[in-house]
This record gives sequence, structure tokens and C-alpha cells, in this order.
Amino acid sequence: MIRVENSKNLITKVLLALSKKIFPNTLYPKILFYRASKKFKREINKKKSLQTFSEKLDDINKYEYKITSQNNEDGIIDYLFSKIPNNKKFIEIGFDFYEFNSLNLIKKGWNGKLIEYNKIECLVLSQLIKHYFANSKVIIQNCKVTKDNINKIINYSDDSQIDFFSLDIDGNDYWILKSLDLNKVKVICCEYNHWLGKDIKKTVPYNANHVYSEEGYYGASLLALNNLLEKKGFDLVAVESSGTNAFFVNKKFSNNFVKLSPIDSWKSGGRFYTPEQKKEIANSIRNFKFLNVD
Repeated sequence: MIRVENSKNLITKVLLALSKKIFPNTLYPKILFYRASKKFKREINKKKSLQTFSEKLDDINKYEYKITSQNNEDGIIDYLFSKIPNNKKFIEIGFDFYEFNSLNLIKKGWNGKLIEYNKIECLVLSQLIKHYFANSKVIIQNCKVTKDNINKIINYSDDSQIDFFSLDIDGNDYWILKSLDLNKVKVICCEYNHWLGKDIKKTVPYNANHVYSEEGYYGASLLALNNLLEKKGFDLVAVESSGTNAFFVNKKFSNNFVKLSPIDSWKSGGRFYTPEQKKEIANSIRNFKFLNVD
């Protein structure tokens, strides 16, 4: 079947292509803003969603809710910082312009840095932040994060603490965390690969050009991340109910929370997949090369 594109979409695409070529730093970002603004406004003004996605919940999961995070990370973040003193400073690596872990923090007056490899996402969000949160001090950086440049990108030169650090790059997450100086970080949120299971310590091999695969070839298992971050001075305190993100708190502050077992508190994910798709991924993941780690 040949899809006939309506005239409005066709005109928008033509304007985007021309503006990108002729006015890449002026008109092009404005057109991107126009296209994204309605969705962004709707998302930041949504009411809390209290739906959870697992029957296996820890006590901390009762604080979950979603506004602008992908799943229920918003509520866990809010709860953690109700018990941890902070200067409202974040760093987040990997985002969609309308849905990321620090967006609800920006609404609450937090400042920080957002880092993303996709240039379009950065251009769009830069325009949206300037319009909807004009008084915020948010830096948006377009670059590829590697284990060799991560500490330079984070840049702790002002000696201030990073209250919240979020990482979701669908690939080398384990290696970035291993290379990163985390001494000044209080809370880490990191995506884990639930397809690997609960009692596996594995990650993808490091590859600066890794490409995310919907067949399950990305990231590291929860147990692998837990063991790494425990050595770096962090305790696991929350696993979000959709089986996507885990939260680790610096041991200086983790006494305020119950320390969790990465095996007992592991949760399966894939809420956007059908049972048939889950079965296919479980079979295909066996064909990928993962590394065992300590």
C-alpha cells in the first residue's frame, strides 16, 4: 500500500529540510520548537499516574508515580530527596525531549546538565527549556559519551556535589559508571537489562559505537551494576516497578533507606512488549556476546 502524505505534513517536512540547510541555527530550531511544543506542554502538565507494573514490590515502591519520567521514576526521586539534603543539582545522560528523569526536577527549580548524542533532541529541548523554564540554569550538551571522555564531560571543577545522576544510554552504561569518578554524586539512577535475568553478572563488551538493539543487546544486568556500584560506595535502595531503572544511594546517606538485594528486588520488564515478543527476545538474547564481570 502506498501511503499518501497529507499536505500539512509534507509542507512541514519541506520547511524543515530547507531551514536546516539554509538557517540551521535560527529558523530550524524554531520550527522544531513549534512541532514539539504542544506535546511538551501536555506532558509537563500531566497529573500523577500511580499505576505500578509489578506484583513483586518493595516498601519503597509505594512512593512511585509518573509525570514526566518514562515509568515511575518521578515518585522514587521525589521520595529519595525528601530524606537527602541537596542543592538541587542534577546531571542526566540520555533523554527524549518530553520524557526524562530530571524534567520533573526542572519543574521544581533544579538546575544541571543534560547530555544527549542525538542533535535533534538537544535542539528541541534547548528551545523548550528556554520557553517554559526561562529562569532555569540548564545546560544541554550534544555529544557522544565514552569511557574516555566521561569525567571531562561531567567536569567537577566547581567542587559542588551532584545530587542526582541519571544514566540511560542503551549500551555502555556499565563501562561509563566504571570509569566515572562518583565521589561527589549522592544518588544514581541507571537502567539495567532485565532480559539478562536476576542472578547474572554480565554486560555488553565495551564498544564506543554500540547500537541499541530491541532484541535485548544492551546494557548490563542488575547484579553486575550493583556489584560495581557497591565497590564505588553505593547501596541499592530501589528498583522501579516496570523493571527498567535501579536507584543507588551514596553510603553517606543510605542509612535513611532499606538496603535491597539485587536478586530479591529484581523485577522483570518489557511492559511495552507482547508475550510473543518477550519470548522471541528471550530466545534471541542467547545469540549475543555478553561479558561476565565481577
